[in-house]
Parts: sequence; C-alpha cells; structure tokens
Amino acid sequence: MFGTTHKFALAGFLFLVAGAASCASSDDGKQVTYSMTAKQNYERGLEELKKENFVEAANYFTYVKQKFPFSKYAGLAELALADTEFARNNYQEAIDSYKSFARLHPTHEKVEDGYIAFRIAECYVKEMPDDWVILPPSYEKDQSFVRDALRELDSALEKYPSSPYLKQAQQYRREVLRRLIEHEVYVARFYLERGHPKAAIMRIQAALRRYPDSGREGELMLALGETHLEMGNPASAKQVFLRVVKEVGSTLEIKRAELFLDFIRQRFGDSPADKSTSG
Repeated sequence: MFGTTHKFALAGFLFLVAGAASCASSDDGKQVTYSMTAKQNYERGLEELKKENFVEAANYFTYVKQKFPFSKYAGLAELALADTEFARNNYQEAIDSYKSFARLHPTHEKVEDGYIAFRIAECYVKEMPDDWVILPPSYEKDQSFVRDALRELDSALEKYPSSPYLKQAQQYRREVLRRLIEHEVYVARFYLERGHPKAAIMRIQAALRRYPDSGREGELMLALGETHLEMGNPASAKQVFLRVVKEVGSTLEIKRAELFLDFIRQRFGDSPADKSTSG
C-alpha cells in the first residue's frame, strides 16, 4: 500500500504526463492545448481558423487525423486542412488537398453537393493574374490559370447543376469569360497593329466559336468589324456591325456599331464592296 505522500506524488506525476501529452508547440512557437475527444479538437480547429490563426488550426486538424483516424471527424479535419490552405492563399496546395479528399471520400456530402469541385475551380480563379497600376494589365499576361478556371467551372456546373454553390460559380464564370475575351481582343489588336489583319480575324473568329455563350460577343464583333475596315473590306465590316446592332450588342456597343455604319455609308455608300479577300 502506498502512503498518503506517495499517492499525492503519483497523482502529481500523472497530471504532468497528461499535461505534456495534451500540449504542443505550433510552428510559430504558440502553445496548442489538445482536448480529449476528436470533436473537441476539431471544433477548436474551426475556432482558430475563423480567427485566422492558421498554424494553430492546422495543428488541431492534423491532431484529429492522426489520433482519431476512425472517427468521422478525421475526414472533416482533412477537409478543414484543405480549407485552411485556401484561407492562407496557398491555392496550389489547396487544390492538391481537395483532390486528395475527393479521391479518398468520393461519397462524402461535400463531394456530392459540389463543394469540392467548386472550391477547386475557385482556387484557379484566385490564381488568375491581377491588374496592378505599375504592371501590364492582366489581359496581356499568361492566361493559363484563367483557362484552367473556365475548365474547372464548366466541369463543376455540368456535374452539379443543383449545387448550392451554383450561383457563385456562375458569377465566377462570367468574370473568367470577360478576362478571356479581353485577352483575345488584345491579341487580335496586336496582330492588326503589326500588319497581320488576317491573323487578327482568325483569332476573333476562333474566340467566337470557343466562347459562344460568353455574353461578350458584341465586344468581339466590334473588333472583328474594325479589322475588316482596316483590311479595306467595308462590305464585310458592315455585315458584322449590323449583327452587333440587331443581335448581340449592349447599348454602348450598339451605339459604337451605328457610328461605324454611318462612317461606312458616308465613305463607301449604301452598297460597299470589299477590296479583296487576301490578308
């Protein structure tokens, strides 16, 4: 039998051991105190994530995955780790984590309701080049992430047409298409300014085929009409501008097209003829 003194000493030792097991230092030196259950640690991680204490949040979620691998909170913690990377603007890491989660948990509700697919698409949207005053505009930069974003958004919209994240995805898609159209117009004007109008026309026509539902057809058609004028083909330009007025133009685009039509009428008459079909 232990004496009273020995009992208190043993109790104190066990308390210290338990305390050491439940505490750990995060990467930035802050102390993290773990709880007894998976649920408690997961919820603490969510609290830290909400406060933007990302290192602490990641520690809690990792602890849940490692210490409670058969709990339902292990999967939730894995998803939360991906969300943490997203919140930290580590979009490539987040993409990898979301894809891994989808592979490991294909029937999880966050996979089946489209959350994972739309998050991956959103990562690509966030990676699109920004506009800075001192740097070239975004439409002059590499559009790889913009095209990746469109691909992922289209895939998500097709697979999850009833998703609660549908509206946000559609808003992102409109922005992505706007950026792609601006780039196509920029490239077409680049060709035109360097004396390659035929290449400019081919670029615009390809964009019209590639993005038929962009809502930016009027902008592309105006650029196409201007290019035909530069080539000395007012008849072709007239047909394009008429289509802007009658079919695809916004109010401002229609006004611009009408100005071009007035110019063609005054300069070339009511029945203009193209100079040539060569570029």
